[in-house]
Amino acid sequence: MSRLPIFTLALLAALPSHATTFFVDGSSKSAADTNPGTSDQPWKTLARAGSAAELAPGDMVLVRSGVYREHFEIKVSGTPEKPITFAVAPQARVVIKCSEIVRGAWTRLKGAPGVREPFPNAFIDVWKIPLGDAYFTDSDFKGAYDDKSHRWISQVILDDSQPLQLIGPDPIYVNKDYPLLPYVGRSLSDMTDRSFFFDPTDQMLYVKLGGDPGWSNIEVGVRGWGLTASKIHDVVLRGFEVRGNRQPGGQWPMCSVGESKRVLVDSCRFYYADFCGFGLFKCKNCTVRNCDLSCNGDTGFGMSNCEDCVVDGCSLLFNNYRHFSAGWHCGGMKCIPANKRCTIENCEAAYTAVGPGIWFDADNEDIRILNNVCHHNQDGIFFEINGRATADSRGGLIAGNFVYANQGRGIYDSGSRRTWIVNNTVALNGSGITCMPREDPFKLEEVEVRNNLLISNYTTAATITRGCDLTLFMDAPGQEYSPEGRRNMTVHSDYNIYADNSWVPTMRHSWNPDNTIEQWRQRFGEDLHSVLMPVDFEQRGTGFRVLTTKGLDIAGPLPASLNWKPTNPTRIGSSRTSWP
Repeated sequence: MSRLPIFTLALLAALPSHATTFFVDGSSKSAADTNPGTSDQPWKTLARAGSAAELAPGDMVLVRSGVYREHFEIKVSGTPEKPITFAVAPQARVVIKCSEIVRGAWTRLKGAPGVREPFPNAFIDVWKIPLGDAYFTDSDFKGAYDDKSHRWISQVILDDSQPLQLIGPDPIYVNKDYPLLPYVGRSLSDMTDRSFFFDPTDQMLYVKLGGDPGWSNIEVGVRGWGLTASKIHDVVLRGFEVRGNRQPGGQWPMCSVGESKRVLVDSCRFYYADFCGFGLFKCKNCTVRNCDLSCNGDTGFGMSNCEDCVVDGCSLLFNNYRHFSAGWHCGGMKCIPANKRCTIENCEAAYTAVGPGIWFDADNEDIRILNNVCHHNQDGIFFEINGRATADSRGGLIAGNFVYANQGRGIYDSGSRRTWIVNNTVALNGSGITCMPREDPFKLEEVEVRNNLLISNYTTAATITRGCDLTLFMDAPGQEYSPEGRRNMTVHSDYNIYADNSWVPTMRHSWNPDNTIEQWRQRFGEDLHSVLMPVDFEQRGTGFRVLTTKGLDIAGPLPASLNWKPTNPTRIGSSRTSWP
């Protein structure tokens, strides 16, 4: 009698007993939401699956290939031992779209009767088409469309990959005090190539392209949300793509999980959101893993009031393509406020048009930003007024990151408390590691900068700017004029390596006054074990690698309370030495 291998028996024993697999196939002629959801008689919509009363803990829903133009709302829950799984079927591709195709004949505006051009050939490539009421029916807008003059279009996407530039102010992001979304032009006369303008008075959409838009695929965002879940637990979401929403108002993400526990979002893609691609809100023990959160209007990922959540192995590229103000939550990710014991690790945050790659702001506690790659953003990692909620709060740990070629600061700790910045490689940024206070009461307190490799984070010696490898606020009397002495005795740096290449590295105790390493040690007693040494590196295109291998083993000890160790405890900088 043949016997199954031991590992096969173990796998079978781990499978949920009596689990059922259901199917969704929106492209099948036999599909219907009145079906039992079997392989031969699948459900037609994701909405049917997301609230299916038939689902029990351990069950799985497989979704077959297709474009699903609907709101996928999940309302069911599993158990910790038997989660309910919603996944893309093997070899399938499932795209959830919050947009609709613009159909009909376009009219070229050039030479249109009664339309006066502001200058010759202004409308040579401008086309128009009326949008019917069907584009303004999403119930999530809660009556906003009852008055036709309040209807708006904020997303127009060409050929599924090129968002067009909005001409004129966005009706959502209007602020009399400062521009949330700086706008381009004011009227039809200001249209530029690959732009659009919408006139709500007659619901006319105008686009400027170098040919009849009917030759291409033009889609407009019509739904506020693509994939959402609220007050659920023990659910797995795997393999979905979501794109192209119209923001219903405020700062809502296109896709989100809220007030939920133990939800895993795995290998999904969130693209071309009006504002934010994906967000977690008031969640516990949730994980976002191996997801692509790129090319979103403001932010790739957002997190608020979460506990013990993890973002692991995600890509956050080319976000804030709409160029929101840097103070308006933009960046690869923006986590605000009051997240606790959350971790961001093994992610790449890059090419943010305006804003940081990774940004934690306001009363976050025990945050861990570990082993990420941040490059070609405005700032790399921004850690702002954290660790201040209670007397016992800690900001957290920024460790093992590979941070290079950001326009501004590589790592910026602004007014946070009890923060460790260790074993990072910070290279070729406008400035390296910057730790400064904010306005009262947000003082810089109990910060340790240790075991970091800092390479050429400054401009030229003749330029008085913020560019230097390390800025660590000492609260020294006289600031830049009389740096001797200090009042802030809770911030420290040591066991770092400063690349002594083109010119001598400097450290600053405030924004602008430079100190050599000898002055730094004599005046402030810092970096007593740190080293200046030549460090060879290579920057090619958007990539970077450290070539020096010798002389980097001077790392100092880290306290056990950090609960983190580098791969090589004696080596300075990140264990990663190149990217990509």
